[in-house]
Amino acid sequence: MSGIKAAVVIFFISFPITLSAQALPNTAKSESTNQYASNSLKGKHGIELRLGLLSKLSSTNEISTGGITTKNKANGLGGSIAYNYWLEDNLALSISIGALNADANTSVSGGGTSVESAVVVPMLFGVKYQAFRFTDSNNLRPYVSASIGPYFGFASNVRAGAITSTESISETALGARLAVGMDLSLSKLFKLGFGAGYRFVTDFENRIGSETNYSSPEFSLLLGIVFGRGKK
Repeated sequence: MSGIKAAVVIFFISFPITLSAQALPNTAKSESTNQYASNSLKGKHGIELRLGLLSKLSSTNEISTGGITTKNKANGLGGSIAYNYWLEDNLALSISIGALNADANTSVSGGGTSVESAVVVPMLFGVKYQAFRFTDSNNLRPYVSASIGPYFGFASNVRAGAITSTESISETALGARLAVGMDLSLSKLFKLGFGAGYRFVTDFENRIGSETNYSSPEFSLLLGIVFGRGKK
């Protein structure tokens, strides 16, 4: 899926949801004003733990020829921790740091053995916007988010045979993430959520793990904690 197609998909997912919010009756809005205000996020802080899967990177290959076995694996799993500060009830600033599993392992019998490990660490700065609520209690809230920042790539290659050598690679690429999703408040303190989006990442000069480019659709689940007194 190209980056342009992914952006179009995200737009058409979020656009109908936004339109549906306009159909919420004014009477229903006015009746829930007090309850809605009591659950306002303005001035509060949040910590989110996110587990994601980059679908493009989910692959395992094994080739065996003439006693030589080569294995390349990239399962696309990733995790991150994010901090949010809510400027308004529906708008938060965010910063996150995570890790994408980019392992690629290669073993060769006969001439020697080569072992490679790698990880990609994104550090992203962005915003999270919740245009409306699905329920009067303000517990179910769809959102759109956008963030940008550096992707740090680290790789280590160890080759053992007649001569043993070690190679380390450290590079940085620029990336962005667009996503839509839904947050469900379990209480004033805890929430669950899920999201789908796309990561746009420039190429690394050298291969980090199994790839030089980590652009990919992403699906994620999150557990969040909201704290602070908030503001009216």
